[in-house]
Amino acid sequence: MKRKYPAVAVLAASTMIVTACGGGSSSGSSASGSAESAADYQTGGAFTMDLGSDPGSVNPYASTGGLNRQIYAFTYDTLVGRGADGKAVPQLASKWDVSDKAVTYTIKPGATCADGTKVTPSLIAADFNYIKDPATLSPWVQFSVPVSYTVTADDAAGTFTITSATPFGSLLQGAGAVPIVCPGGTEDPKSIEHASNGSGPYTITDYVAGDHYTLAVRPGYAWGPGGAKTSAPGTPKTVTIAFAANESTMANQLLGGQINAAQITGPDRSRLEANPNIKKFDVPVIVGEVNFNEAAGRVFSDQAVRVAAASALNRKDLIPVSTSGKGTEATNLIAEAPVQCPGDETTGSLPKFDVAKASSALEAAGWTKGSGDVRTKDGKPLTVKIIYQTGAPQTASAVELMGQQLAAAGIGTDLVGLTNAAFLQTLYQTADFDIFYSAINVDFPYMATTFFGGPTPAQGGRNSGAVHNTQFEQLSAQAAAAPADQACKLWTAAHKALFTAADVVPVSNGDRPFYTNKATLKTVGLFAVPTSIRLLK
Repeated sequence: MKRKYPAVAVLAASTMIVTACGGGSSSGSSASGSAESAADYQTGGAFTMDLGSDPGSVNPYASTGGLNRQIYAFTYDTLVGRGADGKAVPQLASKWDVSDKAVTYTIKPGATCADGTKVTPSLIAADFNYIKDPATLSPWVQFSVPVSYTVTADDAAGTFTITSATPFGSLLQGAGAVPIVCPGGTEDPKSIEHASNGSGPYTITDYVAGDHYTLAVRPGYAWGPGGAKTSAPGTPKTVTIAFAANESTMANQLLGGQINAAQITGPDRSRLEANPNIKKFDVPVIVGEVNFNEAAGRVFSDQAVRVAAASALNRKDLIPVSTSGKGTEATNLIAEAPVQCPGDETTGSLPKFDVAKASSALEAAGWTKGSGDVRTKDGKPLTVKIIYQTGAPQTASAVELMGQQLAAAGIGTDLVGLTNAAFLQTLYQTADFDIFYSAINVDFPYMATTFFGGPTPAQGGRNSGAVHNTQFEQLSAQAAAAPADQACKLWTAAHKALFTAADVVPVSNGDRPFYTNKATLKTVGLFAVPTSIRLLK
């Protein structure tokens, strides 16, 4: 195995692609143990949270990436949030009426943009037209509203209606999760690359590339998820989102009181959890996941080779390594709680671990093993490039073990660790990889369709593996159009089709907890809810 690192500064990064939607209500998950009262909270104060790396643009319509979304969740609102039970809760919309092809949202009066512009149904309608316009097409369309739609607004009645051309059972929360950008941002997108122009609880006041964002609270904000207000006791007056070098640095800063929050997934968790001053807020996720590049000309465009590679992987051994001994087997394409369609999808669907069978399959596919350890075909070695994100030591260890397991079947590996920004650039621009080790975590099954089907990044989509699984696409389309009580059976069958074809191999489930010092927060989906953050004395 060869290991390569890019000639750029190595920054800690999220070990997964997180793409959860919406804000959360105050009923989201929280730390077990003590409950705080108003007397425990600071008045005003500054809150600092570490993220693994600077994700680049925080223009909401330019990215649905996890790090980007955690930042712009502070500055933009959505029509609905998501409660701890997975159901929609009011945010900009106070109520809604749903039919099989349409949702009408009643917009709360009084919501304003940071520049004073009123948030009206017409403003919201303009945003939904903006994101689907070919000239300003946003990934949010394919990700969250993957149907043809039209919108209407009635400012006098205070209603916004979105109508899909075909039935879409998740339209309420799909459209409800789209961030609402104020006119100044859509008129001048470059102005919000590293600034903000929304109606959210905070505004960006400062940005230093690769170092931090500073945000200021908006006094009078009272239309957050579930009715959240910035006048709540303990709400920070300022927020700093800093970019740290690695998880050990984050842990040291937490223990030293230099920061208030960070997500830690590796071995530093043990010393944090041993400290009584540190609170923990769990975020269930898929931690380890193997995704293949099936584009024409890549070795894994051949399903037989993908299945052989999947058969060479011993997930049982990868699970403890990939989760620092704190995880379990991944049995579903989705892990985020509450899982909309729970159950074991992988047993009997994923190729079983069998090195001998993997080797035979590669022989049958023309990849022969001569005097060397790596198989060849027509003089070309079977050496695959595996990319992963740096920052968490267990990720590098898991990829090393994957390389050893693949080698047992005669597959050579080139292991390349990348920063978050470089990783995403490789996925969505250069496509120069054969496997990416990073989990795709989403709220709802329909969101996965944008990553495992449809257009590739070169075609304007997010299907970075160039997956084309007809059975998955057909079943997913049926599931998306089905009533909620009938959809899960179809989603489960669709996911099993991906596993049988070895389009994706979920490895391990775990959690990606937030740890806090002198602060508390709540999480919904994959993110900390900005309006839930409270500073403690």
